[in-house]
Amino acid sequence: MTTVALKKGSEMTLKQRKKENCPLLLCFFSILLLAFFISMIAFYRKVRKATGMSEIIEKDGKLHNLDHLSFESICPITSISSLSPEERQPVADDERYMMTPPKGGKLHLLCCDTTKGQFNLLLHQNWAPVGVPHFLEMVEAGYFTTSRIPLFRCTDACQFGLAGDVNMTKRFSRRIKDDPQWLPPGPDHRENAKGVRRYPTGYFTHAGAGENSRSNQFVITLKPNRFMGGGSPWEVPMGELVGEHSFQTISRWYNGYGEKGPSQKLLKEEGVTKKVLTGWPSYDGLHI
Repeated sequence: MTTVALKKGSEMTLKQRKKENCPLLLCFFSILLLAFFISMIAFYRKVRKATGMSEIIEKDGKLHNLDHLSFESICPITSISSLSPEERQPVADDERYMMTPPKGGKLHLLCCDTTKGQFNLLLHQNWAPVGVPHFLEMVEAGYFTTSRIPLFRCTDACQFGLAGDVNMTKRFSRRIKDDPQWLPPGPDHRENAKGVRRYPTGYFTHAGAGENSRSNQFVITLKPNRFMGGGSPWEVPMGELVGEHSFQTISRWYNGYGEKGPSQKLLKEEGVTKKVLTGWPSYDGLHI
């Protein structure tokens, strides 16, 4: 009897111990699971930062981090309020601006990551009241984070916008109406008496091929350009690069392929394939 009683007592003690240990085991496995998820999130962010175009946009005074990355870790300019008055509202001068752009309206600040560094893009909604909302719609839909965006035609300007994912390209292939052109048109205004050209370095606009042809392709000028905006209805500036780091970034983009980069037809039909990556290994881009 005594033996049985001792055995029963020891069994009860083991059960009690198991009950006491269960919460500890649960806590241990919960911590392991949490650590795993934290490490996966950190790895995901690291990959996105290394290979992606990060869009952090300031709209209506609020920062919207569309790529879930720290703004400060990507671009030096963190808010519109940190820009100078001249950057927020350019005026005609003897060096950069042939004429004063439209004043007022909403400003939208983006931070973009590329293969050669980051740049800040300041969009002026009054410059292009149709084009700017269209571009922002693409940004907010993840167009520039869900697929590889090659800078496929780079000479004195770089053209981009055809996505690595053909389905994304098709999704935003609809055409939009032209904005009113506010730059002086015609050959007489390609360059003024002070040597200021119509399109300065770092201007951002749509690419197109006729009236109301704008859709999902864009251009950033790498040098002052005399010919753009001279009568082409799609070449209405939507914004420009701001910050010295931005101009340093675009100066590093590879333009050796010129007009012989991957064709629009190839990118539209197949996207960024192994053929593109091996055929034009030096091209730069906005990556996922």
